[in-house]
Amino acid sequence: MNPAPDTQFVAGAGPIAVGALLGGRYRMTARIGTGGMATIYRAHDESLDRDVAVKVLHPHLAEDASFLARFRTEARNAASLLHPCIVNVFDQGVAGLPYIVMELVDGPSVRELLDRRGRLPPAEMLAIVGPVCDALARAHANNVVHRDIKPENILVAVGGTPKVADFGIARAAAATSHTATGTLIGSVHYMAPEIVDGHEASERTDQYAVGVLIFELLTGRKSLPADTPMAVAVRHAREPVPPPSRYVTDVSLALDRVVAKATAVQPARRYPDMSALAAALRVAVPGGPQPVTVPAAEADDTVVIPASSLGTEATAVTTTTGRAAGAVAAPDGRRRRRLGRPLLVLVALLLVAAATAAGVWNWVLAPVQRVPDLGGAPMAAVDDTLAGQGMTAELEARRYHLSAPAGTVLDQNPDPGSPLRRGGVVAVVLSRGPASVSVPDVVGGTRRQAVGLLSAPPYAFEVTVRERFSDTVTTGRVIAASPAAGATVDAGANLALTVSKGIEQVEVPKVRGSPRGTAVTALRKAKLQPVVAEAYSDRSPEVGTVVGQDVRAGRTVDKGTRVAITVSLGPLHFAMPDVNGQPIEQARAGLAALTLRVTVTEQARPRIGPFRRGDFGLVEAQVPEAGATVRREDRVDLYTFSQAAEEAEG
Repeated sequence: MNPAPDTQFVAGAGPIAVGALLGGRYRMTARIGTGGMATIYRAHDESLDRDVAVKVLHPHLAEDASFLARFRTEARNAASLLHPCIVNVFDQGVAGLPYIVMELVDGPSVRELLDRRGRLPPAEMLAIVGPVCDALARAHANNVVHRDIKPENILVAVGGTPKVADFGIARAAAATSHTATGTLIGSVHYMAPEIVDGHEASERTDQYAVGVLIFELLTGRKSLPADTPMAVAVRHAREPVPPPSRYVTDVSLALDRVVAKATAVQPARRYPDMSALAAALRVAVPGGPQPVTVPAAEADDTVVIPASSLGTEATAVTTTTGRAAGAVAAPDGRRRRRLGRPLLVLVALLLVAAATAAGVWNWVLAPVQRVPDLGGAPMAAVDDTLAGQGMTAELEARRYHLSAPAGTVLDQNPDPGSPLRRGGVVAVVLSRGPASVSVPDVVGGTRRQAVGLLSAPPYAFEVTVRERFSDTVTTGRVIAASPAAGATVDAGANLALTVSKGIEQVEVPKVRGSPRGTAVTALRKAKLQPVVAEAYSDRSPEVGTVVGQDVRAGRTVDKGTRVAITVSLGPLHFAMPDVNGQPIEQARAGLAALTLRVTVTEQARPRIGPFRRGDFGLVEAQVPEAGATVRREDRVDLYTFSQAAEEAEG
């Protein structure tokens, strides 16, 4: 992005006038609209002779120097994103007010599309959201998070291509007090729970917004409405987005699951990235995308539907006349009648004679045979068997069958053992083999629902169920299917379901009285999470012994439950040691190691006549006395003789 020639920002600068020339090249031709951060103009790039969109920041934002720096950085990041479904950023500059130059998209926003259509069928929703996911995947690969995905920021270009706009603008706005509240209100319906709770935006916050967008496109309504923006934010932070099928009937269970996973309250439970979401969405709409139909509106807000979406096959209509094929008009109707009647009588007599002869042969003269049992035989064997008895086979129909191999006989007429004269015809119905079906997506459904669906036609699978524990899937819900959803298999094939037994339940072992290391190992072996605290305890004077656990032994809890244990640091009460006669610093250090608070009082040696008795720096007395019971953190007074005390005494 090559910046246009900049001028200095002018405080208090007014709106850009239509007709003005920005950066020496962008002629403002019309004002498109005004938002919370900027006014958008249609402009003509006189250097490259093309129409562009110019977004001019509002003055109150332009006065914030730190915001301007962030705005320019984010604009450069957005300009580096090259993708057909991302609105290109061409340029930026300052002309009294800062501005950025973007690709002009002649088409409505998705918000306008919803206002006109109400809601979209799944195939048209996929035509919008699939490319949006691809665009966000490209952005995330370049470490750019959009932060403000919503219908207003997705435009539908000519040809039906969706384009994501305003990359990075939300990040620049989020850090300035001028726009923080406005951004919250404008985007609160698409705000991820972690953002409401004050955490930093990430790729999965964009994914949450896309999940809410899917819900809104399918239902035409807000996912978690409330009376105030703050109430909406609280609902998003605390409640799951409801399944779209609750409000519309043409939404599949698979689409419900996509929305539920993309909008999971915990970011870690969402799809790993936008590509995974896009793949799941395309599987959930097996018919694929259909170009979006935009109702007629303003001339500058239309989307041209691709020609490829129009039907290309025509129906041939054959016209017939009242005359039968092959009829020839006689030159004289009367003569025709005279010649025709004797001829018709003769033909009729010949036909009756032939039929009579055939009937006599078939029902009187031809020998009677018993129809053989052809069930399960391949067609080649059927022909040989019937030919040996002077009969022929006639294919009546083919039907799918779960167990009969393709090409073998399912049914016959006449039945086996029925009398049939030689030359008779046996009609047979052949098996097509099992029908090919696509495995439906039952992951997340209940065991009963899944088995009921998979066991019934047209699938008729032989379903086996195995159970395993799951930390994330509720008890009785399907974790996986093999073959997986979307696989093409024969009806009646074997299919294995894995159903959740919920979180594994484990028994808490008794660790009280055990050494610390032994207790920690035992808890981890029991699939529990030990949390260690230390304390002094008279109950277990031995240092390092577990003196308590907050979850009683023998209780059954979820795997991974935290169990707090308290490890003894030694006795709380103990006998006061004898430190009399020890060097004062040695005594002080020893008592401090026992967590006693030591106070030293220095005194002058007593006089005996002209002399003083005693040595400096030794403990002369202690309080409490040796052998007395003391408690950790108790105060101990030590008394010693010092030269400084004598000098002070004079």
